[in-house]
Amino acid sequence: MILPAQAVAPFKFFILTGFLAAIAFSLKAQSSYPAYGKDYYHLLDRYEILSNQLITEFHSSFHPYQRKDIAHFASRILNDSAALSQQDRFNLHYLLTDNWEWVDSSYANSRKPFLKNLYTKKNALWNHHDKEFDLQILPVIYWTAGKETVNGITNPDMMITNTRGAEIRGNIGHNLGFYSVLTDNQALFPTYVMNRIGDFNAVPGEAFYKILPGSSTKLYKHFFSGNAVDFFTARGAVSFNLYKKNIEVQLGQDRLFLGNGYRSLLLSDYSAPYPFARITTKVWKLNYTLLFAQMMYNTSAIPNTHFPKKNLAIHHLSLNLNKHLNVGFFEAVMSPGNLDLAYFNPVIFYKAIVNQTGASDKAIIGLDAKYNWANHFSVYSQVLINEFVFREVTGGHGWWGNKQAVQIGVKYINAFNVRNLDLQVEANVVRPYVYSAMDSSASAYTNTNLSLGHPLGANFNEFIFIGRYQPTKRLTLIGKAFLIKQGLDPLGKDYGSNPLLPYTSRVSNYGNFIGQGDLSHTRFLDFTASYMLRQNLFIDLKQTWRSQTSTSGLHNLNNNITSISIRLNMQPRLQEF
Repeated sequence: MILPAQAVAPFKFFILTGFLAAIAFSLKAQSSYPAYGKDYYHLLDRYEILSNQLITEFHSSFHPYQRKDIAHFASRILNDSAALSQQDRFNLHYLLTDNWEWVDSSYANSRKPFLKNLYTKKNALWNHHDKEFDLQILPVIYWTAGKETVNGITNPDMMITNTRGAEIRGNIGHNLGFYSVLTDNQALFPTYVMNRIGDFNAVPGEAFYKILPGSSTKLYKHFFSGNAVDFFTARGAVSFNLYKKNIEVQLGQDRLFLGNGYRSLLLSDYSAPYPFARITTKVWKLNYTLLFAQMMYNTSAIPNTHFPKKNLAIHHLSLNLNKHLNVGFFEAVMSPGNLDLAYFNPVIFYKAIVNQTGASDKAIIGLDAKYNWANHFSVYSQVLINEFVFREVTGGHGWWGNKQAVQIGVKYINAFNVRNLDLQVEANVVRPYVYSAMDSSASAYTNTNLSLGHPLGANFNEFIFIGRYQPTKRLTLIGKAFLIKQGLDPLGKDYGSNPLLPYTSRVSNYGNFIGQGDLSHTRFLDFTASYMLRQNLFIDLKQTWRSQTSTSGLHNLNNNITSISIRLNMQPRLQEF
């Protein structure tokens, strides 16, 4: 039966209505999710490696995780390991306090509540907790002030971030979990970030923004005379179990991250939050995720008009082969307009649908793997394949359709037997045109003009070195170095770095190699000292050096940035590109 176009929307509505009605009879214990943040989730990676076995509560490749799973994992590690350092025990108590509703709630009790009813728990301004209903209200603050020099000249404007908002989270009868985060933001970022916002008409990690002139308010004119950005962030989701503890459903708007590395080639958190439905099936040693999401493209369109939509469907199968080795298979398809109903099939191979329907939809596949051993090490990898022709890949002639990307990395916990010293080395190699499509951004692997994969786009190689040291319970020192070689696009030429350009505008069919175009070298060094004053209240001192040179000189830029931040219930805003 072929449905007429006007019947498709009601058809989908009735399907969804019946689906949700069925859910009402099968809800089981469920929780909310903490936002993905590299510092927060590094702790979970660290204790998985120290335990010398893969996490049983969740598979680590798809972030974020449920709070109840984090709490149960942290409790198990704290109880099972007698060789933990004072810093480790502090970190585990921090995780338990942050997720106290799923363990002994006394972890989070405040010694001196404020006005009797406020901050009775260390993490929340106000909370209610009983057998039927949990509710927590948390203030969200992120204030940054800093100065930069640009090409050796001091910028008269101050780098600022002014974020205020709130997070509301809870559970209804331990059957339905929910969270919502709303923040109002104004920011003048360093010059290299503001340049990228201008180039792509998008704030990394955010959606719609407005220009904020320094002269527009009495407050901001004291900090900067040029233009900053003003944007509103809204994230949230509800979650429930569809069948016992095996099938979990999450509906919301947020950013997700897939992989075990510092970067992700398959799905990163670099673009704006997007509406999604995530269905996760856990059975035996398998973790199978279906993700359906709606993206936007061409956000440079005329203001006050609807941005065109496109749809993303993802399958990811993760398997723990033994207690040390995990492997995963990934496939995704980006489809402009309405998502074909065939993509909702949970077991079909997406490329077959694209071929059978004659669509121009962009389909990609990938592999990921992780191996932990010796209570110290984790080796991980990702491979992305957009297109693969064996004779062209082995021929070495630089065919434009050799669109592949590879990641490999190593984590070393308690390095050289120094407690609480963690090192990480990672390499990412992405060939030209990897995230591009035939019809520009309509089918490209992007959202709100930004890459859904690696933040740099394509046509580069990157080496990352990270060191984390926690000398005391509340102080963490983090040093990072990024060495990047990328071929950028001279004006009017497409050498494969920008996923928004259609690959039909490529310069040549052969002779395409990493670094082609305007060869750019970027050296990015960052040092952060982060001190936790109280639960989820941090003060960060940061020093960043960024140097970029290119063959043409058009992309030459040197930045030296010093800043201090105060953040409450919010992960650091990272701009490492």
